[in-house]
Amino acid sequence: QAIAEVRRISRDLRPGVLDDLGLGPALKALTDDFTQRTNITSEFSTVVFRNRLDADAKIALYRVAQEALTNIERHSNATAIHVTLRGDRRGAMMTIRDNGNGLENGRAAAKPSALGGMGLRNMQERMEQLDGALFVSSDKNGTSIEARLPLSHMLPPEPDTPSKASTIEDALS
Repeated sequence: QAIAEVRRISRDLRPGVLDDLGLGPALKALTDDFTQRTNITSEFSTVVFRNRLDADAKIALYRVAQEALTNIERHSNATAIHVTLRGDRRGAMMTIRDNGNGLENGRAAAKPSALGGMGLRNMQERMEQLDGALFVSSDKNGTSIEARLPLSHMLPPEPDTPSKASTIEDALS
């Protein structure tokens, strides 16, 4: 058991799938593992990124997802989560929603730093280091965390691939 736990921790520090297949498959594996470990139902949806995010953006979004899932497991009493990863004209966006009991004192639409808790502050700092933003909204029906990164963290199209993308959404698929 100890060896299996060391392997899991090592894999979680920097999962190979993040570099090999991209953020989408890494988040899918993270949510699948979360469901197996916690019996909390998870749903994951994404637009295929094809490694179009730079390495710093991928690891930051992955770490935010890890922290959010840890908080859900420890504090929310949720029975279901939904994780989405999308791109639009402004950049990349990841949203994690749960149907738990909300954050302390029912504070809604607050800045993460105002909500307290080291995990939320760490998520906010990760996003701010990359000129992104973290938004948290919460009520008695659950919590939603939205992490946004600007277009500056999108890699340009590969030189051997003609660019037909008319929108960022086309470029992400």
